[in-house]
Amino acid sequence: MDTFFLILTAIILLQSLLALGGTLRLLRFSLRKRQTGINRYQPKAVVIVPCKGLEHDFEENIKPLLNQEYRDYEIIFVTESEKDPAYATLSKMIRQSRRAAWLVVAGQAKDQGQKVHNLCAAIDMLNTIDRRAEVLIFADSDARATRQWLSDLVAPLGDKRVGAATGFRWFVSHRSNPASVLLSVWNSSALSLLGENSGFTWGGSTAIRRENFEKLAIKRRWQGALSDDYVVTAAIREAGQRITFVPNGLLASFTNASLAELLEFTTRQMRITRVYSPKVWIFTGITHGLFNLAFWGGIIWMAVSGLRGHFNPLLASLTGGIFLLGAINGAIRHSAAVRMMAPQGANIRRNSWAFLLLGPVASLLYLFNVIQSAGSKRITWRGIDYEMLSPHQTRILHRARHRTPNDPSSKPTGKTRASVRSSTQKQ
Repeated sequence: MDTFFLILTAIILLQSLLALGGTLRLLRFSLRKRQTGINRYQPKAVVIVPCKGLEHDFEENIKPLLNQEYRDYEIIFVTESEKDPAYATLSKMIRQSRRAAWLVVAGQAKDQGQKVHNLCAAIDMLNTIDRRAEVLIFADSDARATRQWLSDLVAPLGDKRVGAATGFRWFVSHRSNPASVLLSVWNSSALSLLGENSGFTWGGSTAIRRENFEKLAIKRRWQGALSDDYVVTAAIREAGQRITFVPNGLLASFTNASLAELLEFTTRQMRITRVYSPKVWIFTGITHGLFNLAFWGGIIWMAVSGLRGHFNPLLASLTGGIFLLGAINGAIRHSAAVRMMAPQGANIRRNSWAFLLLGPVASLLYLFNVIQSAGSKRITWRGIDYEMLSPHQTRILHRARHRTPNDPSSKPTGKTRASVRSSTQKQ
C-alpha cells in the first residue's frame, strides 16, 4: 500500500506543479501595465445588467455602474416584472442619476433561464435605445465594479483578434464566517485559467463587439439555454477567437454565505458545468478525486500505519510537498487578487490565511460537488427551480412569486413583454 500512495502522491505533485505554473502566468499577466491614453479603444457602449431580487449591498453595487469613467455609454437594467424587488430600487436610482439608463421589464421566461431571458429582452431593445452602440457589456448586480472597470474591459476589443474581454468574481466575506471564506478559496482556483488567452468568459463582467455578437448569433444560441456565459464561450471558441482576461475586471462579490448556501451554490455551478461542459466536469472529478485520494487517503494510511508502528518518511515528505505547493499556489492567487482589486485590498487580506491552509478542504468540496451533480440536472437559482435537459433545453419546474397567490397576473401568459423608461439624459 505504501507503494500505491507513493506513486499517487508523485502524480499529484506533478499536477500541483502544473497548476502552479498557470497561477504564475496569471500573476505575470496581472503585473503588466494596462493601456492608457487618448488612443485607447473606447466606442459607444451599452452595459446590460439583468437583475432579480435585492441581494446584499444591491445599491452599492449599482452605483459604480452608473458612474463609470467612460466617454459615451448607456445602461439597460432588466427585471422579470415590476413586482421584482429590484424594480422600485432601480427606478429610484435611475431617476436620481445623470446617466442615460433604461429599465426593461422582460416578463417570465418559459423555456430558458430567467437571466438569459432578461438578456434577450435587452438585446431586443438595442435598436430602440441606440443604434450607434458598438460594444455590448454584460454585468451582474451582485458584483462591485471600480470606476475604471468599463474602460479597462472594453479596451482589448480594439484588437480584432480578441473575440471577448472578460473579468471574474472574487468572493469577499463580510464577517469572515467559515462558509464564506471557504467559498472564496473554492472559487479562486478558476483564476489559473485566465490570462491573455483565457479558458472561459464570465457573464458578470464580459465585453464583446456588437458586430461580433451578431455574427456569432449568440442571441439565437441563447434560445432554450440556462447558462449565458458557457454559450458565449462556446461560440467564441468555435470561431477561433481569443478571450482575454482583464485584471481590473476581477470584481468583488460580497457574501455572508451559510454552510447550506455554500453547498447549494457550489453544487449548482458543478451541475451547470456537467451539462454545458461535460469534459471539464469529468476532468474536475478525476483531478480532485485523485488529489483527495492521495492527500486525505495518504494521511489516513500514515495514521493507520503509525498505530502499527510503521512510518514512511518518503510518503510523509511527498504528502507535505502536496500541501506546500497548494499553499504557495493559494498565496500567489491571493496576492494577484489583492493587486488586481486594490480598493478591496484590506477586505481580501483579512482572510489571507485561508488561501494557505484551506486548499485541501476546497478540493474535498469540489469532489463533493461532482458527486452530488452526477445524480441530477436540477438546480434552484434565484427562486426558480430548473431542469437542464440539454445545453439548449431548459424546463422551468417552479418559481417563487413576487405577487400574491390570488393575483392572476402572476401566472405565465405564454408570451413576454418589454417596456422601457429612460433617465434624464446626461450631457
